[in-house]
Amino acid sequence: MSRLAPEVPFVLLASAPWRTVGPVNCHHLAKRFAERGHRVLFVESSGLRSPSLLQSGHDRGKVARRLSGWLAGAREVAPRLHVMSPLVAPWGWPEPWRALSLRWLARQVGAAARSLDLRRPVVWAQLPTGVLAAHAVEPRGVVYHCADDYASNPGVDAVWIGELERRLLDQADLVFASSSVLCERLRTRRRDTELWPNVADVTLFSRAVLEDGPEPPELRGVPRPRAVYVGNISTYKVDVALLDELARTLPWLQILLVGEVGLGDTADAHGAVRTLCARGNVHRLGSRAPRALPDLLRHCDVGLIPFVLNGHTRSSLPLKLWEYLGAGLPVVATELPNLRSAGPEWAIRLTDGAGTFAALVEKALGDPQGRRADRLELARAHDWTPRIDAILERLGSAGGRPPA
Repeated sequence: MSRLAPEVPFVLLASAPWRTVGPVNCHHLAKRFAERGHRVLFVESSGLRSPSLLQSGHDRGKVARRLSGWLAGAREVAPRLHVMSPLVAPWGWPEPWRALSLRWLARQVGAAARSLDLRRPVVWAQLPTGVLAAHAVEPRGVVYHCADDYASNPGVDAVWIGELERRLLDQADLVFASSSVLCERLRTRRRDTELWPNVADVTLFSRAVLEDGPEPPELRGVPRPRAVYVGNISTYKVDVALLDELARTLPWLQILLVGEVGLGDTADAHGAVRTLCARGNVHRLGSRAPRALPDLLRHCDVGLIPFVLNGHTRSSLPLKLWEYLGAGLPVVATELPNLRSAGPEWAIRLTDGAGTFAALVEKALGDPQGRRADRLELARAHDWTPRIDAILERLGSAGGRPPA
């Protein structure tokens, strides 16, 4: 099977800004397409909700960075990889501003692609708001990569986002879904939707198993055993009450929280986390760059995915599952539908109750250390390297334009 030729460029309509502590699908795709020789234009997402300029320092900083990036134009951040920061009205504004913003976004993307001489690119759209921009560059083909149930995100207009997604599904040449729940939903409109489950940078996280290293300074004085959660700590995603119950039930267990607090949240996540950290065995470590995580996870004992069950999380297949397993950790998670067949019990244990969650964490802590290598082997099949190979072969089999 032939791969997509390196001279074929990509325009990636991303689901996140370029600058972020925790890379997600769009960052991995852009970097790895560029590493394979493809020229890539990464179009930053402006989000799906209106920024809370008066309440949120994060949102104020986000708007300031967007204005600065827009003024800078398309800028090269790595060989063959450019980033642009389009300027649009907040999607939470009413019509006619939304329609005007969709057209204005398309014009900006088209102008940037022409300035970089990206001819007949593959457009990789990750948000429904890219429905017009996807066709502003005379694309060779359009891929809709659905990694989230965007209409279920907090603070967005679900009806409007759903309508944009239906239009994009009708127009795309190829549709990828990153979880089985998302795939089933999209197949009600596009029967040819393909399941490409989420993967992670397992090669990076394997360093926790394959290499030795000293204990990070921030862990000194924190006794073992240690349970860790890595990721965005927002109340629409993380069950803070479940973590509090875990801390109360197992007071000898140290719980580490690694990540930003409240990103995309409409509730007071900071207040909830402060209350949780009032317990002596809960420690908020803040954000860590991905390259620093293997050294931290090497000195932890169990990875946690304590998600609430709602429309957003029921569709998710968290990247952190493969990151934890790649680092050799047993995983205890809420019973998300996409995790039910993710692996055997020595890799992942699922629960839907607070008391059971603590019991399963205690059971996971009793697993032999030799299982760390087994979990890494399980995770290797979910690494980005084989996934990029498969994507380029899929696109190359039809010359970059799979038939609709």
